[in-house]
Amino acid sequence: MFRKFALMWAIAVLPLAIVFFGCGGNDDDDTTPSGSGNENDVEVPSEWNVTPQTSGVEATLQEISFFVDPDNPDNCHGWVVGNEGVVLYTADKGETWEQQDSSVTGSLYTVYFVNESDGWAAGDDGTVIHTENGGANWERQNTGIAERLRGMFFANNTQGWAVGEGGVVIATTDGGSEWNPQASGTNQPLEAIDFAPQGTAAVIENGWAVGGNATIIHTGDGSRWTRQPPSRGLTDEPIYGVFFASDTKGWAVGKLGPMILTTSNGGDTWGSSPAVDSAGKNMYDVFFLSAAKGWCVGSSGKLLYSPDGRLWKGIETSITEPLWGVSFISDSEGWAVGDLGTILHVESAQ
Repeated sequence: MFRKFALMWAIAVLPLAIVFFGCGGNDDDDTTPSGSGNENDVEVPSEWNVTPQTSGVEATLQEISFFVDPDNPDNCHGWVVGNEGVVLYTADKGETWEQQDSSVTGSLYTVYFVNESDGWAAGDDGTVIHTENGGANWERQNTGIAERLRGMFFANNTQGWAVGEGGVVIATTDGGSEWNPQASGTNQPLEAIDFAPQGTAAVIENGWAVGGNATIIHTGDGSRWTRQPPSRGLTDEPIYGVFFASDTKGWAVGKLGPMILTTSNGGDTWGSSPAVDSAGKNMYDVFFLSAAKGWCVGSSGKLLYSPDGRLWKGIETSITEPLWGVSFISDSEGWAVGDLGTILHVESAQ
């Protein structure tokens, strides 16, 4: 259905090289202050302009992924996937969206690009499609499974994972020429997957996946998965989105009422932060950029942002349809996608 964090690490690693996202303290305390220790140190816009963009389709749009060249910010490319095999592409920040031929007709729930050329999308019936030319041509890959795939992550143009129904986890080390199953330890539907940034490690191996019945699973080597305990009091609600900014700091969203899950120890324990402006709606996707600045989207057109990784504030939108995916390219500019071909351009009013 959705994917929580569809911006490429090529852009994310720049701010991370300056400061890691961080909310220190004990996650068992729902009111733990941010790691900065001073909310006045955090500069995030308090007012936003939300402008609908013309998608040209009426299908439900599930996820959005942007790649921005860190050496040339004008080199900005974005992709959206959705029901009925829809793939949309923009090279001008959404002023125009053009439909690409995905080669499939089933729904696509997740998309991931590692640069302006190499990308993957996944969805119904174990489908994974791949492009090496920015989506001008998409080709189907053989996954060997029939389960619906909901979430995807790629570390580079060879190493990737996808998760889905029935606790399915599949992985590739050759860009998808071959996909191999991994034991997840659960049969719950898995909705999203994320890995911590590489940092100084030789390869990315520290990852998390989330799903039904409060499921959170973790791998420390990219192949063996174990279940982590959910937040206290959370026993059977689905978790839909997850994002990790480092090996220790992460967030998760789902059918949690006015709460966002957070951890400061890699998921050994999870606490929660209040999101009163969510009005108790389901939240489907979460994305963080830099200095603990994050956004999440959900049912009834809910769009929230956090200036510090702890406090969450609402951004007004004019829609009431669900929003399934969110991605930002800077502290002040991003997009959200949802039902009825909805694409919202979100930009600071300051």
